Amino acid sequence: MKSLRVFFLLFFFVIFVSCETVWGVSQLEYRIEVHADGSATWVIEHRFLKGENEPLFAQLSNPTYFSDVFVENIKSLVNATREKTRRMNMTVENFVMTASVLGSYSLVRYQFDWKEFAETEDTRIKIGDVFSVEGLFLYGEGTVKIVYPSEYIVDSVSPSPHAESNQTLTWYGIEDFELGEPKIVLGQEKAASGFIDIIKENALMIGSLIALVGVSSVGLYYFKLRKREMISAKAPLPPSVLTIEDDEEKVVNLLRAAGGSLYQSTIADQCGFSRAKASKLLAAMEKRSKIRRVEKGREKVVTLIDKS
Repeated sequence: MKSLRVFFLLFFFVIFVSCETVWGVSQLEYRIEVHADGSATWVIEHRFLKGENEPLFAQLSNPTYFSDVFVENIKSLVNATREKTRRMNMTVENFVMTASVLGSYSLVRYQFDWKEFAETEDTRIKIGDVFSVEGLFLYGEGTVKIVYPSEYIVDSVSPSPHAESNQTLTWYGIEDFELGEPKIVLGQEKAASGFIDIIKENALMIGSLIALVGVSSVGLYYFKLRKREMISAKAPLPPSVLTIEDDEEKVVNLLRAAGGSLYQSTIADQCGFSRAKASKLLAAMEKRSKIRRVEKGREKVVTLIDKS
């Protein structure tokens, strides 16, 4: 079994050498989909015009080549990368190969998952240290696409991509890459703050505003209260009180002028009071001992007590 595997390896090596001059006829793309946990899904796609470079297409789509050459090469490269980066839990798994014909193209697609492909640090993802091991772009020149998670943005990238859109950085060749490139740092976008987060972040300012409003409200209340008291102190007596005092003064003056005594009916007539008003006013004055009333026949005689 081992000798058979060696034979296949030698056989495919010969084919590689013989097909080297026509390798450029195919289109090659490396697609690396980076996940938030630092893992990545690699997709290597070979595209051929139908009817062209059929030996190479046959070779790449051969399951034995895929399992004995490609898978073993990737595992060897990842082992070297694990030692280089010291991420000892780094592994590759879920190898899949598909070959298909789409329209005028024939496609061979290799796919695998690479755990701990990138460094993760707090809210950052750092990509690049794995490329310090030569040979990861093992099929040579081709388009490189790195897709990053939607909740991240690019903080820095080297070298600059030829295109950038839809969370994808694209280089149309690898000739610009130095050892350790492409090198990318992704930063997590800050989520929109919720109501509680806004309160926490601005607690000091909100507290100060509440205190200011409280002090202003208390000051305004006491200002209005003081103003009301000052207005009340300066306000003239109600008309009803003034009217009563004026009416009593008329009665007192009238009694003094008459020598101190008059009939109640005379007081009403002289002061212009109705009989009911005169009776009510004189009764109030009598309670305060300003006058005295004595019945005389059908009339009442009103006498001023304090003639002074």
